[in-house]
Amino acid sequence: MRMFARPAARQSTASRAGARGRLGAMLLIVGGVAAACNREPQIDAPPPAVVADDSAAVTGLPASVVESEIRYDLEPALVALEKSVPRTFGDIATKLPVKNNSRAHFSFEAKRTPFYISVEGQEVTVSSVIEYEGRGYYKPFIGPEVSAACGTGSVDRPRARIRMQSTLGLRENWTLRARSRLTRVVPYSEDARDKCTVTLFHIDVTDKVMAATRGHLEKQLRTLDLALANVNTREHFEKWWRAVSRPIRLADSVYFTINPSGVQLAGIDVDSGYAVAKLRLTTAPRIETGFRPNDFDLFTDLPPLKSGGELTGQGLRVTLEAEFSYEVASNLLRKNLVGKKIEVGSQSLLIKDLFLSGIGGGRVALGVKFGGSARGTIYLIGTPLYDKSLDQLVVPDLSYDLNTSSLLVSGLAFLGSDQILQFLRERARFPVEGHLDRLRELAVKGMNRDLTEGVSLVASLDKVENVKVRATVQALLVRADAGGDIHMEIDRPLKAKKLSLAK
Repeated sequence: MRMFARPAARQSTASRAGARGRLGAMLLIVGGVAAACNREPQIDAPPPAVVADDSAAVTGLPASVVESEIRYDLEPALVALEKSVPRTFGDIATKLPVKNNSRAHFSFEAKRTPFYISVEGQEVTVSSVIEYEGRGYYKPFIGPEVSAACGTGSVDRPRARIRMQSTLGLRENWTLRARSRLTRVVPYSEDARDKCTVTLFHIDVTDKVMAATRGHLEKQLRTLDLALANVNTREHFEKWWRAVSRPIRLADSVYFTINPSGVQLAGIDVDSGYAVAKLRLTTAPRIETGFRPNDFDLFTDLPPLKSGGELTGQGLRVTLEAEFSYEVASNLLRKNLVGKKIEVGSQSLLIKDLFLSGIGGGRVALGVKFGGSARGTIYLIGTPLYDKSLDQLVVPDLSYDLNTSSLLVSGLAFLGSDQILQFLRERARFPVEGHLDRLRELAVKGMNRDLTEGVSLVASLDKVENVKVRATVQALLVRADAGGDIHMEIDRPLKAKKLSLAK
């Protein structure tokens, strides 16, 4: 019996092991089926296609008119004039005819003092005093010629006042233009000393000397005009034009550009030996974020100078432009959306992550990674706008991309719920104007500065207005404008400069 008992025991053990194996297999199968039944539906939609950006830019602001001045030293021109006009003229040994009297002649020799320069408005007055000696000659019908003189020897010489005036202007090519005229040649006073009359022959040498002096100086007017025209004004204006065209750094990655395009001459004054051109610039001021603008992209040739008429434009209108990279914009949106759960009936959607991108044509794509009753990635598209009442960038027309819509089949249809769309439309937003106000404050601080030696920019800006948003493939551009006042000032000497015109 023992012999039969042992095989029976071995068979019972084997049977129990086989049963356990079959049970384990069944549990694995049941567990796998259960896991398959509990797995969330999944959707991985492809991103929307990217198209070219809309070439139509945001409407530009009206041109701004910037008042400016630039000065240039007249002393070199006036020194050149002093050197070019002789100190002495006339020749006492050279007889000059007397009109309507063939028997009478006269001669004179004059010496002038250094020119004295005075200025009123845009009139440059060049004056001097001359001292002269004169001689009258008369040939009677019978007998030799006789003569008499005044101002010779040790006696005081008669004097006369002379004055030339030049009206300054600028030509279209930015060179200085001067129109000079002789305005005065008269005896210095009514005293006897300043008259030269040879009574014996009834010849008034005083008048003859005045007329001869006038004729001599009128020939020198061209010299005065050329001396003033030779002032290198264009070089000054070109340096100034480049200075006002350069970008001004307001802060890290924030720059102000004036963008001048045209110039009108409002007038010329002369101050302490300097000509001061009063100018009005047509500009398109702009404040933007990003990389420093390239100087050579901003530099343009000095345009022809306009004169007369009124410039089209108004006071300062500055474009403020803030650039939001899609990485920055995505981070701002994540604060409002990541971790939020949306209940749709018995289903739910948990937002795990999201990312914003530009797809061209002024539109953006919002990618949403989610879990919950389903999992995966979906895309919505829309056109960003600025909501003034909320001071926020919003996407009110946010809707499912076609690629996503085509994948919303049975089991995932709840993802297309209007409830989910409304939730995302209400929360896919972030504030804007605060960034622009900071730009405005930076602008006011940064614009008040020296542009170049002797030229200062003075500006103020009011509140931000007319905010607009434009989506490009690369970034979100938020533009606005701010009104204010801007002008340029030049340093003026505290004391009048004395021109050193003496040889």
